Amino acid sequence: MLTQIKTAYFANAAAKREVSAKTLTMIGMLLIALFLMAPDLAMAEPWDSAAQKVLDIFTGGLARTLAIIAVIACGIAAIAGKLSWDWAIKIIIGLVFIFGAAAIVDYIISAVG
Repeated sequence: MLTQIKTAYFANAAAKREVSAKTLTMIGMLLIALFLMAPDLAMAEPWDSAAQKVLDIFTGGLARTLAIIAVIACGIAAIAGKLSWDWAIKIIIGLVFIFGAAAIVDYIISAVG
């Protein structure tokens, strides 16, 4: 019985090594393909316009209106005692990050460069 367990263990270990080698080979081939495509990926114009559209959605007029309504609702709920100040602060800080993201990133870039 001990020899059967040993045989099964070594067979399992060999199979794992084979899968691991195949996985590493596949990852290596994908990395080589990525490096070969790098000049094409540098042409990011379609990505820039898509990213700008997403930014406009998150910081546009409708999002601003919904954020104002959320702050008003937080204020009313906090005054009525139905909202803890912890939640109100989290919501307001989240809104600051959403609408101040561009300014935060510009500040970091100017500090680094």
